[in-house]
Amino acid sequence: MTGGNDMPIARRLAEWSAGVKLANVPGEVRHAAKRCVIDTIGVALAGSRLPVAERIAGHAQDQYGDGRCTVFGRGQSATAVGAALANGTAAHALDFDDTSYAGIIHGSTIVLPGSLAAAEHAGCGGADFLEAFITGSEATYALGLTLTDSHYLSGWWATGTLGAIGAAAGAARALGLGTEETMAAIALAAIQANGMIAMLGYDAKPVLAGQAARLGAESALLAAQGHTTPEQAFEDRRGMLNLMNKGNADPAGLAELGTRWRLVDPGVAVKAAPLCSATQAAIEIAQALIDTHGLDRQQISRVRCEVPNLVKISLVHDDPATPAQAQFSMPFAVGCVLAFGSLGPEHIAQDVLADDALRSAMSKVEMVEADDLNGPDYQPHFPECARVTIEMTDGTRVTEFLGAPTGMTENPMSDAQISGKFRRCAAFAGWNDDRIEATLAGLWEIESAPRVTGLIRGEAACVTR
Repeated sequence: MTGGNDMPIARRLAEWSAGVKLANVPGEVRHAAKRCVIDTIGVALAGSRLPVAERIAGHAQDQYGDGRCTVFGRGQSATAVGAALANGTAAHALDFDDTSYAGIIHGSTIVLPGSLAAAEHAGCGGADFLEAFITGSEATYALGLTLTDSHYLSGWWATGTLGAIGAAAGAARALGLGTEETMAAIALAAIQANGMIAMLGYDAKPVLAGQAARLGAESALLAAQGHTTPEQAFEDRRGMLNLMNKGNADPAGLAELGTRWRLVDPGVAVKAAPLCSATQAAIEIAQALIDTHGLDRQQISRVRCEVPNLVKISLVHDDPATPAQAQFSMPFAVGCVLAFGSLGPEHIAQDVLADDALRSAMSKVEMVEADDLNGPDYQPHFPECARVTIEMTDGTRVTEFLGAPTGMTENPMSDAQISGKFRRCAAFAGWNDDRIEATLAGLWEIESAPRVTGLIRGEAACVTR
């Protein structure tokens, strides 16, 4: 398969990416992109407090040294590749970042750090950064649709494989590269892209997110130096399509670039809880059943979570031993609702996982795959839905189904909810109210920021109101 007019995919992506102009992007797409930017920066700030992010930030400092690019949640700067590595890791450390079902990809967690690193390296303003982020996001989701869900379902982590390529496109746009250099950046990222879903529940997952963001930024920086790359990186018999997708490709994914904007169609899902997206519906149902029926959490004897196959294969840790495994555990997700009545970044910790009340609650939760939820009445409309039944000690039962939890594209968060999530995440990272509000106001008007660096770091003087 090739792109439109028989062009290789790398060149098709490059021709489009190099020509993106923010002024020509529809307003609703720009707004959707800003929502993703705000959400991703917020979760990266919160994620920067986790041990895996702290270790990688230290590694980036040791191995790549000082620079002029921001490292989220830390009083340090780094080189572009070091910052992309650290920020990509932080953005995915809590698994609180957004998801697109145009390929089952956490796009923003890779594209934002990669594009931001290049933008800060080049001294860009907010408008140029937003343009780069939109470019990288759309390229990522176009590839997701091109390789189809078969890429993810065969074991490849599309966030790492395709996100790195999108980050390269976004970084190339931030650096102002032309078509040939952008093609080289995309192809260079494609021949190195990797990621296996075997890492679910381990530090390797956020580390791989950081590596993908680093790869995207570095590929663009290397392409700017004039390094050559294979134009047929996707189509070669030893290229991505054959090696990583059995030759499968849908040409519609690329054909609609710039005419059907994936940031709004199908849109991007935002999470309400810092766990795998496969847990979100069950968490919301369990809380709603307890609240609606006034259930005494201490009198709950059993919770049965019926789910489709995508949820079943994603939540692989029924008895998690670490916080990273807990993020892919239905018993942990629902158990937190039963034990604490809430679930936030503060619960992703080893001492919480060891809590006796939580462990007791987790023992009451079971997850089973339900054949009907895999059927045409539910799929592909509700890929990560759930049906939850709560049974009380007196034998009474209450049941509810939820196809699209809060934050899904069919049930999106409001702008106020996006802002509220940012506030909670930034506060968890230790920011004070003044810094949070100044930064948030600036991010909603990011096109007006004279320097993206000052805005991202929360420097009020750089915020345009």
